[in-house]
Amino acid sequence: MESMDAHGPAVEVVDRLWRAYAPFQRGRSTDRDLTAMLAVLLLARFIDSTNDPGDELVKRWSRAVAEAQTGFPPLRDLHDALFLASRHDRFPVLAPWNPENVFASKGEAEDLPWVAAFLAALQQPPTAAEAGLEEVADLLLERFVAESTAQTGEYHTPRTLTRLLAESLSPQPGDRVLDPACGTGGFLAAAARHIAQQGHVGGASFEGYAMDHRNPHLAMMNLALHGIDRPLVRASDPGSLFRSPGSGMAELVLCNPPFNQRVQGLEHLDWPFGPPPESNANFAWIQLAWTRLSEKGKAALIMPPGAASARGRAAEIRKAILAAGALLAVVALPAGLFSHTTIPVHLWLLARDKSRHAPVGETESVLFIDASRLGTQAPRRTCELGPADRDRISGRFHAWLRSPHATPDEPGFSCSVPHDEILENDGCPLDPRLYVAPAREQPTAALDTRRLLDELVNRAESTAGATALLCKSFDRSERVARGETEAPRVPLRRLVEGTAEGLLEAPGLLIAGPSGSLIRADDYVDVGGVPVVMPKDLTGSGFSTASIRCISERQAMGLERFHLRPGDVVLARRGELGRAAVVREEQNGWVCGTGCFLLRPPSGLDADYFAAYLRGPEARTWLEAHSTGSMKMKTISLDVLRELPVVLPGLATQQAIADTMKRLDEHERLLREQLALTQRIRHDALDGGIVPTP
Repeated sequence: MESMDAHGPAVEVVDRLWRAYAPFQRGRSTDRDLTAMLAVLLLARFIDSTNDPGDELVKRWSRAVAEAQTGFPPLRDLHDALFLASRHDRFPVLAPWNPENVFASKGEAEDLPWVAAFLAALQQPPTAAEAGLEEVADLLLERFVAESTAQTGEYHTPRTLTRLLAESLSPQPGDRVLDPACGTGGFLAAAARHIAQQGHVGGASFEGYAMDHRNPHLAMMNLALHGIDRPLVRASDPGSLFRSPGSGMAELVLCNPPFNQRVQGLEHLDWPFGPPPESNANFAWIQLAWTRLSEKGKAALIMPPGAASARGRAAEIRKAILAAGALLAVVALPAGLFSHTTIPVHLWLLARDKSRHAPVGETESVLFIDASRLGTQAPRRTCELGPADRDRISGRFHAWLRSPHATPDEPGFSCSVPHDEILENDGCPLDPRLYVAPAREQPTAALDTRRLLDELVNRAESTAGATALLCKSFDRSERVARGETEAPRVPLRRLVEGTAEGLLEAPGLLIAGPSGSLIRADDYVDVGGVPVVMPKDLTGSGFSTASIRCISERQAMGLERFHLRPGDVVLARRGELGRAAVVREEQNGWVCGTGCFLLRPPSGLDADYFAAYLRGPEARTWLEAHSTGSMKMKTISLDVLRELPVVLPGLATQQAIADTMKRLDEHERLLREQLALTQRIRHDALDGGIVPTP
């Protein structure tokens, strides 16, 4: 369960809820418990976030909370509250789900005896809303799957995998996302989370099919808790889906289908790469995903390792997939990722048209990644692919897509293989371990540790030098500040207009990024172009290009008003408020995106000082207090930002403070590198460097 070892409010809330629930698990059927848990969270979210939920609904909910806190079973009032909420025009879950059966019982409180304790625990601080309902829902679902004897009907895909697939495909606002075997909706929720980081989820559409007929209502509630209004998940079965696969419907397909399933009557259907064997539907799922893609669509599917090397008809289908240019990459993942099976899995990444994602002349190869040695696994826990592991996999995939020829192979991890070389192998196998070269032989642990120790000494000297410069910078800032009178707080509006005292010479500029109609989701290009800066691309020390999107140079020419110049400051207008970065020569000519503000400081405001001030506690507190939107996605308007009070010392003091903050950033970077190197030395030392091995 990813992040369950971390210390955060969501983990604290889930631990508290689980302690309230766990004593009631034994000796009873727990099949309905997860549905009821998500329904309680959904009711709490709806009542807190809706302006007018209705007097009777609020009354029923309040009485249920009061009953729970006295230990009295609140089932009847929760049932009535959910019934009333489901008929409200703003309730985020629409029919065909049936709320009547969630809290209904045979008249005995013993049917769901844990609800009173669970609801009472939910009211304690920090609340689920304060911790983030999306995170609480994810962790609670994973806790239930890992520690409960009840099953959700299909293998639950852990967040470590749903997030990897979402990060690999990088869904964007306005995308159509499909999961034809969605279970409890984990992939769709991960896609929604990724889109929310780029913009508003409301512009995207989500479609899901559940193979277990108990799961549609679970998935819809889970998606509603992730900010997807009126999600529609239908119950279906593989045969029905395969017989009506659709065409060109989705920009993204994410799926973890049932493995090695036997489905009859498939040989007479129109399959783009050939009829799959009746005894195994793995390649039916792959072809279903591909046929549901739009022309620019991509798909990511979890597959058993056997699909990469099975003989007979499966081998012929692999050849056809390769010949059609439909396969982008195959990733071997570690064993033990799932709660109820230890088998390793592969990730297949497909494209409807590879030429839309790779440069011209570079479409005749496949990326293979062997990530089977990544991840961490604690005793009696599943293996987890942490953020660094996922970044390494998805980062290599995105780099390869930008230029397969220019992306170097990494022994022991990845390689790019031409189609011809794959087809030369008998049966066209697609197991990454057949192609990725083993890691180069490393020097002995003792010699390697000695080299690392020498590097640590050098880094310590660099850090000592940085510490001395930092101290001098602090001294200089103090000397300059002592000569100042108390610095005034000036509204940002007056600074931009040049009407603040001392700023009459050259006013600045403050504008919001272009509207969504000027840069649409379809305008982004996959190869080349001009980068468009969004909030996710702003870091504490500059701009991240890991997942930055681009538009064509021709379109960028029509957005000259939003072009960045060295010395500009780009500010986030949504999400984590206070993020800001100063434009350097490298970003000259980039475009300010929809989710950002562009400030061209007046002559008396230092850009680096202003960016540091925005990241400080005073500005962040003010921005949070004056923001709108949800707890997860706060927003600040241009009119409100213009009233931000800015502490404005003299220009010399601003420059001295900015220099000190840059020195602090550099010092922090050096210390992090030293820590990482120290941890590596400890690992190597215990691996035979100084500790004798048997």
